[in-house]
Amino acid sequence: MQTFGIIGLGKLGLSIAVGLSTQGRLAWTMNRSLEQRNAAKFQLPVSLPMYPSVGSIQQPASCIILAVADNAIEEVSAQLAAHFGSRLNDLVVMHCSGVKRRDALKACEEQGAITMSLHPYQTFAIATAKNFKDIPWGVEYPPVEPFRTIAEQFALDLVYTLGGKLVPLSEETLAHKPLYHASAVFSANYLNALVGFAALSAEQAGIDPQEFLPQILRRALDNAITGLKQLGTGKFPLTGPISRGDLETLREHINNFRLLPNPMEILRPYCLIGIATAEFACTQGVIDSVKRQAIVDLFEQALRP
Repeated sequence: MQTFGIIGLGKLGLSIAVGLSTQGRLAWTMNRSLEQRNAAKFQLPVSLPMYPSVGSIQQPASCIILAVADNAIEEVSAQLAAHFGSRLNDLVVMHCSGVKRRDALKACEEQGAITMSLHPYQTFAIATAKNFKDIPWGVEYPPVEPFRTIAEQFALDLVYTLGGKLVPLSEETLAHKPLYHASAVFSANYLNALVGFAALSAEQAGIDPQEFLPQILRRALDNAITGLKQLGTGKFPLTGPISRGDLETLREHINNFRLLPNPMEILRPYCLIGIATAEFACTQGVIDSVKRQAIVDLFEQALRP
């Protein structure tokens, strides 16, 4: 049976560890932080080896997963290569970065390891195996056989065990992989920031965000997903004053933000997001270029000291 070892017990690494341990597939974990190792013990089997360093790992697993920060992948790869040497031969080593390519594991590959990148297209606010249900994993395999087929078998095993689906990334996508990752940042990080600004605005208006926001957010996201499914044939369903070119309402918003004790705290993001929304509305054909420019001018003027 193929076994897995995980280096890194952040939210992603711990989520993978929990999913694999419930299937009896996890051989060990490694994390330098004592705090994170102790926290992970509440979700992982008591008997599972948890190592504090790469050099303390006793045996390599069939597949070693690097769930570490992007800027640490090459360093950890070099540590694995130095520690295990030729014992990595014909084993699989993968990283989970959405930005770095497979060649970040070059040090392991030089010791005979079969390397790949396998990125879960998901946000990890908390560590749970439920994060992986039905999500796509973008994968870059080795280019030649039989290494590609071996890597694919391990990728299928891991992803299907966790309940996701594999999506091989094209050479075009891999050539600009940071753009692939940026789309995930828009989908998760920026979306959360928008909700945070909406909550702040609601509080400043004297209403309870928990009472007023959930339903409109759900409807807006449902509408956006509907637009996504129609991409290429339809339009994203933009509503509100920008979609109407309603300068008067936008001006009222700005004027009232200026009355707040710290107006730029919300006025700045409101205007910057408004400029981006006006540009997007124009490309979608919702407003014409004249209305777009008038809206952009209004927001840019509001941002000036």
